[in-house]
Amino acid sequence: MAATANRGAYDLNAYRNSRNARGNTQSGYVRGTAVPKTRPRPAPQTRPAHRPKVIRKTQKQLRAETRRSRAAAVRIVAIATVLFLALGLQIYSRVQVDELDQKLTEINQQISVIESDNTRRNMELNASVSLEKVDQYARNELGMVKISDYQVNYIKLSEEDMVEVSGGKSHDKNLAQKIKISKNE
Repeated sequence: MAATANRGAYDLNAYRNSRNARGNTQSGYVRGTAVPKTRPRPAPQTRPAHRPKVIRKTQKQLRAETRRSRAAAVRIVAIATVLFLALGLQIYSRVQVDELDQKLTEINQQISVIESDNTRRNMELNASVSLEKVDQYARNELGMVKISDYQVNYIKLSEEDMVEVSGGKSHDKNLAQKIKISKNE
């Protein structure tokens, strides 16, 4: 099929068709001589060159088109600027978060060091204030001894309440209350 549609240099169908149609003068060859003579072929018809349609615009239309293109360019630049700023702010905020995380980590490390030091000092304090250490300090440094049974005095609370004033005089408790009441009046 392609061979019939294409009349190229190697198309043999045109030769076969002209041979089969002997005596047909449409093929372009003349029979009867040793060298076939060809008839002049008419020049191929050329199409006129395709000219693009030219649209002529007025100055007003050109200015309007220029304004629209500038406005579009300004919009694109504005959108690009906003996107660039958003990206910059995103990067800046991530950097700030990273710096704050590093500071937080450092502060947590300092807190753990201080807490361990506090624990150590509390243990030292508890060890230095133990009852055994106090007992040793009291015996060795202050010369104190433990209390013996003969040094203990017991107080009897079943007797009547009395107030003893220096000089050997004693008064009952009710008298002391009366004195307080009379002073308040």
